[in-house]
Amino acid sequence: MLTLGLLAGLAPLIAPHDPYRSSITQPRLPPMWVQGVSRPGIPEYPLGTDRFGRDILSRLIYGARTAFFLALTAVPLAALIGTLIGLVAGHAGGRLDAWIMLFTDMVNALPGIMFVVIIVLIFRNMFTPTWLHGLITLVVGFAAIGWVNLARLIRINVLQIKSKSFMEAAVALGASPWRIITHHLLPNVLHVIMIWIVNNIPAVILLEAVLGYIGIGVTNAPEGGEFTVISWGGMFFSGRSMLSANPLMLIIPSVCILLISMSFILLGDFLNSITRQEYETE
Repeated sequence: MLTLGLLAGLAPLIAPHDPYRSSITQPRLPPMWVQGVSRPGIPEYPLGTDRFGRDILSRLIYGARTAFFLALTAVPLAALIGTLIGLVAGHAGGRLDAWIMLFTDMVNALPGIMFVVIIVLIFRNMFTPTWLHGLITLVVGFAAIGWVNLARLIRINVLQIKSKSFMEAAVALGASPWRIITHHLLPNVLHVIMIWIVNNIPAVILLEAVLGYIGIGVTNAPEGGEFTVISWGGMFFSGRSMLSANPLMLIIPSVCILLISMSFILLGDFLNSITRQEYETE
């Protein structure tokens, strides 16, 4: 995870070529270790080139930036929405809690992937600067549907915390609802929020990859077209036509997605184990 993070942050310094620059003389090159064919690989392009002669290694490195951008914006935004709704519902209780939970159940009933697909298809090239294309749309689409489980978790934890003696003391001393939420409830659910964020980062990365593979990526790319924003999902879409010539265009992005997903999953398990130990010691 740290390695991919460094690659994403230092992409302009590490990438051997401009990922957008095409070469009409070097299209569809195989990896440099492939020899004895009509077009052998060359060291200048270690992983070969796509059908437009663009360096696959450079595009893979820049694709990490898109993955981390989505992971560090979509999931925290969904966490912010879910945290606010869960805190308000759990603290307020009564009729307000019932109405909020009814709304949560309605959102949860929506088919998640289909909802995001519709949002991306309609708004991916609207209301955002050209250089962002559909990234912000995918972030908003995931955040609009991904907060539900966290809101429920936060609400359950808040209901448990409200029965503690320190909460009864805060209410007896006349603490305002804002102070109770910010000084007593929120600090006690931060570990839940952090674990939820870490465990859901792979979901948004996989979602972008799946959408890119079927041609519904972060920017408009009709059949035969190309994604402007470099992403691993976009590389899937472009690599389908080169599966026999250079299968690395599909294999390497898959390996990167697998590694980053497993890294965050293991980190989530580690944080979860630390939290359990703290509760056991208490």
